[in-house]
Amino acid sequence: MIRHSYIASLALALAGLTAGCSEQPRTTGSTVPSASMTSPTAPALGRERYVLMTYIPQVIPAGPLKGRTSYTSYISYSDTLLQGQALNNILQDNTLIGRYGAGGGGLMEGGGRLYRFANNANQQTQTELLTNTPVRLLLSSKGGAIEQRAYLEDRRTGFSQAPKNFVVGPERGFLVMPPARDESYSIQLFDPESFAPLLEQILVNNADREQMRQFVLEKTPSLKGQTLPLVVLGQQLMVLHGGALIMDLSLQTAQGNRISRDSYLVAYEAKSGGRLLSLSYLPNTGRLGSASELLQYSHDDKGDLYLMTQGGDPQGFYQNALIYRIRKGATEVDPSWSYSIGSLVSDRPARFNGILARGGKLLTLVNVSALTESSAVVPPNLWQYYLIDIASRSAQPLPGLQPSSAPLLGVNLGLALGDELYLRYVRTGSDAPYNGYYSYEPKSGRLRPAFSVSLQSGYVADLKHITLPADR
Repeated sequence: MIRHSYIASLALALAGLTAGCSEQPRTTGSTVPSASMTSPTAPALGRERYVLMTYIPQVIPAGPLKGRTSYTSYISYSDTLLQGQALNNILQDNTLIGRYGAGGGGLMEGGGRLYRFANNANQQTQTELLTNTPVRLLLSSKGGAIEQRAYLEDRRTGFSQAPKNFVVGPERGFLVMPPARDESYSIQLFDPESFAPLLEQILVNNADREQMRQFVLEKTPSLKGQTLPLVVLGQQLMVLHGGALIMDLSLQTAQGNRISRDSYLVAYEAKSGGRLLSLSYLPNTGRLGSASELLQYSHDDKGDLYLMTQGGDPQGFYQNALIYRIRKGATEVDPSWSYSIGSLVSDRPARFNGILARGGKLLTLVNVSALTESSAVVPPNLWQYYLIDIASRSAQPLPGLQPSSAPLLGVNLGLALGDELYLRYVRTGSDAPYNGYYSYEPKSGRLRPAFSVSLQSGYVADLKHITLPADR
């Protein structure tokens, strides 16, 4: 178990980080602390947990990495929904400090628990970094520091740095690593509470692999004759949909290179010994997504699953980003509904970034000007919120919000609470800056500021809500 504690000298370091920054968030109003952020004599905490993640970029001042930018994340919680302006989420006794990925980062909720990848969180020193390791955040019912529990792959050899992906449901978690050789392999099941591997698996056997290979070659004949020995699942997408585990599928070289611009999906029964259910094909759609914590999919109120592809590259040059759907109870892509970035933008390379489905609408971000690799984590205001009506497939900018900033590789747009959506909104610069969340009601169209965070606490990255189980 990994435990983080805060050090008092951090305030001095933060002052140095932000002294030269010209981008200031809205700072009017007052901070409203919750019981979890006050003294030991504060009232007992309730069972609700509202968890906020922020991040701060810092230029490394010396050493072999001098001049490069690193990112530190801060995760804190409250037992009530945050409110007010210029909130501070760092100098609290429950703040968890970690690393933040160069392309973005976030939190993943599954079965009422919170998770993240440990390549974005560590024990504050480079030598203690756990690369590509799923981690569960532990929030006590009594308050205090957030702890972490890492997934231990092998009791003898410990953690591996191999690429992997995971998703978690109420009773089981699923973890997959790409095969190193042309052979059968398995999707490992684990206990989401203890994070212990179970003696359960979904076997990707030779018959399944051959069926997948023939499906890909039939749909993309240009791959025939290529040396593509590896059948790789789940490295860009893993999502639980009803009783199915849906993953991306690709044929790769022995070095792990993926050369097709088409996308393929595979669905297995989400249980030990689960069988192959279906295969789907999305032509010329490029990347399917990022790590599991940066959700590129969303279930709506009806139980339909909406997913997005990011196009041929992160800059959107191929103009083929797509939002598509898998119906409730189904495992294959719905051929009757999709929405292409070309329906919305035709004068520049563009793509979608993030997705949230609610009330017959889809919310997503679309870039308003060209994207570059240098705009990965703290870009200028490049992303405009768009509202897409699912039934009519009409789209318009979300009234009331100007273009804002978001990480390039992926972003968790917000949190649904009842009839309201809490949307991440980070607008930098001097023109109406804001660093926090807006409340949006899809039915009425009402939009209002919910809360903002001081820049000294970093840019907001994610907001999650869970309810802790009752104490036994």
